[in-house]
Amino acid sequence: MIEPLIISYDLDGTLVDSIPDITLSMNKTLDEAGLPHVTAGQMKTFVGNGIPPMVERALKTSLAYMKAEKDFEKLYGHTLSRYKTLYQAHCTVETRLYTGAREILDHFSGKIQVLITNKAESMTRKILQYFGLEDYFAVVVGGDTLAVKKPHPDVIRYVREKTGPDGLLCHVGDSPVDIKTAKTTGNIAVAATWGYSERRKLMDAGPHYFLDHLNELKELIA
Repeated sequence: MIEPLIISYDLDGTLVDSIPDITLSMNKTLDEAGLPHVTAGQMKTFVGNGIPPMVERALKTSLAYMKAEKDFEKLYGHTLSRYKTLYQAHCTVETRLYTGAREILDHFSGKIQVLITNKAESMTRKILQYFGLEDYFAVVVGGDTLAVKKPHPDVIRYVREKTGPDGLLCHVGDSPVDIKTAKTTGNIAVAATWGYSERRKLMDAGPHYFLDHLNELKELIA
């Protein structure tokens, strides 16, 4: 077992399944532009690096259906803006907590727990408030909280500034971005296999541990 002082969590694909609302909002945005929908399966592969690259991937995919890739530059700015507006309004419609999420946060309430996500902070806090999770986290870092986002090492440095410089940090997340975030700062990387990344991609990123369910954290962390 490991004994971290700090446990940090990703949000999407780790604590919550948000793909239904992400897909809903993206497709509402595409509807407004008269463009074809993308699927939830496709959106799973687009998330992880923040909203702008996710919207870029979705828009390019939709335009490719119409063989209209040349229109990307003309449409991207407005599409990004509309998606943000629509998702802010719809981010708690079908999003759900993964089984065991609240239980694991309760279980480790004696440790410092933080949330590090590439989702915009305002959207993140709306979801946390909706599920009553805000008080579990000493620090919440969104994709626009700082000038940089995961996997930049300054994100972990910021957490250390807020929580103190000492003690092992263990980061739990479902993407290679999360694994890199932990490893590049000399911390423990735990891969959540129930999320949005293929296991092969997680293996290639080289986490220290794999988990198939949130409750397995109890067996890993003392």
